[in-house]
Amino acid sequence: MSFDIHFQRFEGCVPGHAVDQRVLDVLEPLIVDRDRDWARIATVDGDADVYGIDDPSSGLMINHASGRAIWDVMFEVAKGGNFAVMPMGCGTLIVHEAGKAALPDEVPEPIVTVASGADLLRAVESA
Repeated sequence: MSFDIHFQRFEGCVPGHAVDQRVLDVLEPLIVDRDRDWARIATVDGDADVYGIDDPSSGLMINHASGRAIWDVMFEVAKGGNFAVMPMGCGTLIVHEAGKAALPDEVPEPIVTVASGADLLRAVESA
């Protein structure tokens, strides 16, 4: 899928910061090409572009995602960074129900809690 999928941590209804290392622990083993703020990651069945890799604590954007395994990677990134996932044209996806209280009012509705990469993919495909 070529559309943009944004990852942002919120604290008290404003953008917050994630722990860089938790996010990088998921992404770094998958990086096959990298520039300052961009990286291409590869999975067993596809790949994706990741933007914001130079400072993942302030959020990321993933696009050109292909395959199914990339959705598991996205779920692990969201979980590691405690990010809300906001695919363009979809609602907001969270990995912890408690994260709902931290979201600002203006995030895209509906707000859905997901428990896996497969849940992320289903939410995007059903939008």
